[in-house]
Amino acid sequence: MSADLPAPARPSYRWSGRDRRGRLQTGTLQAMNADLARAQLRQQGLAGVRIQRLWWADRDKVPSKDLAAMTRQWTALLKAGVPLVQALGMLGRSTHSQNLAHVMQRVLADVESGVALHSALARHPRHFSGLFVHMVQAGESAGILDAMMERLSQTLEKNEALRTQIRSALMYPAAVMLMSLGILVLILVWVVPVFEEVFESLGAELPLSTQLVLRASDGLLHAWPVALLMLALLAWGAQHPGPTAARMRLGLSRWLLDWPVLGPLITTAVVARWAQTLSALLSAGVPLTEALGPTAQACDHPVFSGLTWQMQRRVIQGSSLNEAMNQTGRFPTMLVQLCATGEETGALDSLLDRAGGLMSTELDEQVHGLTSLLEPVIIVVLGGVIGAILVAMYLPIFGLGQIF
Repeated sequence: MSADLPAPARPSYRWSGRDRRGRLQTGTLQAMNADLARAQLRQQGLAGVRIQRLWWADRDKVPSKDLAAMTRQWTALLKAGVPLVQALGMLGRSTHSQNLAHVMQRVLADVESGVALHSALARHPRHFSGLFVHMVQAGESAGILDAMMERLSQTLEKNEALRTQIRSALMYPAAVMLMSLGILVLILVWVVPVFEEVFESLGAELPLSTQLVLRASDGLLHAWPVALLMLALLAWGAQHPGPTAARMRLGLSRWLLDWPVLGPLITTAVVARWAQTLSALLSAGVPLTEALGPTAQACDHPVFSGLTWQMQRRVIQGSSLNEAMNQTGRFPTMLVQLCATGEETGALDSLLDRAGGLMSTELDEQVHGLTSLLEPVIIVVLGGVIGAILVAMYLPIFGLGQIF
């Protein structure tokens, strides 16, 4: 029983040192403290070791793209006829992710000791989702592990492509918005106070627009501690796994879904991933009531994950999937109708896969439309705001020129 207990969380350290040939080596590792980390590195023959604790690092996180790439490589090995144990050893040695290599070594050790592959993977829920475990279990039961791994790799690659699409769509406007806010802050913090000193020396009555800009500058100068506190709170909410931070993330996710342009974009990306994941599980023979659980985990979105768990309870109680989806009010009508047709005809997996493909195409169109729309809008808004500030600053000077 003690072997199944989760290991205590260990901090991560970034290290550098020289091997026996004098070559510089770097990497990351996990240890209970810095002294044990140094001892572990010295046992490996490293000298001149320097370590630095990674306070904000997710200790066990494996990037989704690394997991998708490893699954594709795993599929190729199985299709080439490489035995499972040998394939696991090759994967552990060839992956570039140290965390993933460590996990694959532990999975290999479990399999060599007689544990089923899906059970060995299930011992690492932070790395292998329910989708991964169920697909592997279905492949082991039917004796078609290579085919199931092929389908799994395709699903993971599709999900990663959707994440990349949404990130690429948000990266440009987010960068432009940050630069715009930075310029506005610099103007209000550095430029406006210079004008304020000039206006005070003149003693003239200021226009309303100038007074508003000066108040905004004063407010920003006095509100920076609150701004830092808010940034620290957001950083804590993004990293902390506790219930309070989870409620914060849920509230923020709901708020973003209600935005006029960004909300539909996020909904399309998440629902497309939801449909592709559920389709893969159903095609592997996983019952609908069991498949909804891994689908909720694969959503990677607090709102849709919670809704999927609610839908699972309703389906277990006897409701149809399309009725449960319709009650949430979050799923597109097209997807609900396709699910209703799929449940009636027994082709739910294929229709979900088709819906996922259609929504991926729709996401491409939304990304291109959003990119082409935001660029001129941001430029016009930024130019208008900066222009209004400059005009407000020069209005008193123009008034003095007319007096003299």
